[in-house]
Amino acid sequence: MASFLIRYWDRIRTNFWFLPALMTLGAALLALGMLALDGIVDLDWVRSQPWLYTGGPEGASLVLSTIAGSMITISGVVFSMTLVALSLASSQLGPRLLRNFMRDTSNQIVLGTFISTFIYCLLVLRAIRRPENLQFVPHLSVTIGVVS
Repeated sequence: MASFLIRYWDRIRTNFWFLPALMTLGAALLALGMLALDGIVDLDWVRSQPWLYTGGPEGASLVLSTIAGSMITISGVVFSMTLVALSLASSQLGPRLLRNFMRDTSNQIVLGTFISTFIYCLLVLRAIRRPENLQFVPHLSVTIGVVS
């Protein structure tokens, strides 16, 4: 049983998408939590804080969509460069290098950071409501999106 668990953990750890998937799940939970907090926080308090985003729904949509677009572009470039490096290295040095490269957490963290920021911005962007009678701008969530 112990050897099965060790092999299973090794398979999970060498999976390139395990850590980015966990980071994306964390970003989705953070977005839901921040949106819930935005619903509770008083708008007068938000406007009194100079470091928080205090713009309208159009500005918030523009900021979040710009961040989301740049993050998905950077993720595509990082993923493409990773695949090129892997294919060149495996053809010259052998397939054992692939396992070590996939196990490297720095590549997973970089890719996970970009993808989780993209997911966070999309989820917060979805919550912005524009009609005047139901206007909702998640000021705290937009600020976290800009900081991340």
